[in-house]
Amino acid sequence: MVRYVAFTLVLLLAAIFTARSDCSQKHVSAAPKGFPRFSWTTLPVFWHAWAPEPFNATELDFINRFPLVTIEKAMSSKVAPVDREAEKKIVAAAEQVKKRNSTIKVLFYLNSLRDVEFYELHQFCLKHEEMMYLFDEEHKPVVLRGADILNMSSDKVREIWLRVLEHANSSNWIDGAFIDRGGDPSVAEGSFHKVSHENFEQLVLGHRQLFPEIRKAFGEEFLVVANHQDYNTTNGRMFENFMLNDNDHAQAYSDLLLLMHETSFPHIAEVHIDKCDPTKYNTTLAGYMIGAGQYAYYGCTYGFTIDSGWLTWPADYSKPLGAPLANASTIANATGFCKNQSGEGSTRPGTEVTNHFWDEFRRHATRVHHHEHKLKVWVRDYWSSHHADSSQPIFGRKFSSGTCVTLDYNSYPPASCIVWADGSHTGSSKSCIA
Repeated sequence: MVRYVAFTLVLLLAAIFTARSDCSQKHVSAAPKGFPRFSWTTLPVFWHAWAPEPFNATELDFINRFPLVTIEKAMSSKVAPVDREAEKKIVAAAEQVKKRNSTIKVLFYLNSLRDVEFYELHQFCLKHEEMMYLFDEEHKPVVLRGADILNMSSDKVREIWLRVLEHANSSNWIDGAFIDRGGDPSVAEGSFHKVSHENFEQLVLGHRQLFPEIRKAFGEEFLVVANHQDYNTTNGRMFENFMLNDNDHAQAYSDLLLLMHETSFPHIAEVHIDKCDPTKYNTTLAGYMIGAGQYAYYGCTYGFTIDSGWLTWPADYSKPLGAPLANASTIANATGFCKNQSGEGSTRPGTEVTNHFWDEFRRHATRVHHHEHKLKVWVRDYWSSHHADSSQPIFGRKFSSGTCVTLDYNSYPPASCIVWADGSHTGSSKSCIA
């Protein structure tokens, strides 16, 4: 029976992906090698969205600006068959992008926990619920944000899931995968309160095993970016709501340190803030510039539809930046730092307390590499015990263009100031425009 249903899915996916245009079938070049293009000349940015219909010429012209593009789950969802065949529609959109600019790295969106309705995988799951879904102790499917959860503790479920990527990759129009819900399932453990401890632990282990299986199946040149967390076998991660998601100092601090840690490998980091407003933009852009290393890219939008900010190009994105003169330092005074033209700075946060924190953070990050939630809890506890009643750190960093950025944690949200090389300012601190 298992062989039969697996074979059925293979035939289904094969039918979807062979229904491409003749031009698509003529494309026979090997998958591109290496990471996305990266330059400090101006702000490094990424693109991650879906459109209800295939991209038009104006949209493609805009997307052409970005070195790294993810096609989201609902791409062309208003095209017949409506809300179906996402596998085929994502690849068709990738083909549009790659034909316009073959150097762009295009990622195929796939959720590693939620059975998303737009995919033919979902239709398959509905026919084989007992095999594909995770059930609680009352034998009801476990639901996360309105979708049933795939039972990733099952070798067969992971195998079927991987076949979706296999067929997408065979098109030669994608360069890798964006794995949503990539973080440890424990982060959403409230959804699992009726699941036995043993079954939940098996789900966590199976989900974690998925990432080395992706690497084994597709090789080193296949880019894998996970949402919420990084793994030893992935190429990087997305910060979906960078710094300001949990509305507390510790969250804002832990994300900054996680970004510094992430890009020290180097790994890809998609640094994003949702529900973008001027305060979030000012703070997270400064945080990005403080913590970013090579292959870190920024984005600030109102969601993941194409019209929620993914066709917007803020003036800051075109301003000269230049490579950082040093890694971020802790500084005594934000205003004085940017007025001082020296680019000198330590290679990691500079005060005694922050040095100790940074060393402890790196050691702890290594120990709990697969469980970011635990790492954030550790940061919050450390923050409470070491910073609650003392002066908070101020970070500063300078770039070769003359651009300078500071981020002051003595307020919430942290007070930010970017002094660009052209003399313009972006920021929330009172001294920024003084």
